[in-house]
Amino acid sequence: GAGFVVWCSALVVLYALHAIGCAFAWPTSTLRTTLVLVLVIHLIVVAWMWRNFAKSGPDPLFSPTGAFLHVAILWTVIAAFVATVLTLGPPLLLATCI
Repeated sequence: GAGFVVWCSALVVLYALHAIGCAFAWPTSTLRTTLVLVLVIHLIVVAWMWRNFAKSGPDPLFSPTGAFLHVAILWTVIAAFVATVLTLGPPLLLATCI
């Protein structure tokens, strides 16, 4: 579930920065750059988790259960990466403040 914790963090931080930027009338380029930077940082964190789980093997102590948990964790992190891209990427293409 750690990947979705990072997704949740990205959601909260992006929307908070968007609200602050609109409330204080930040220039559009500055606001958009800040939002993209925050999204990329969160994507890097999830990708780092993905890489670490993919490189490590299942715990040999828990043979069938460990293998299943390793695969489940790996696919959960992949799902968190895809969810972050699909839910938080496209809104950055819209108008920043209305």
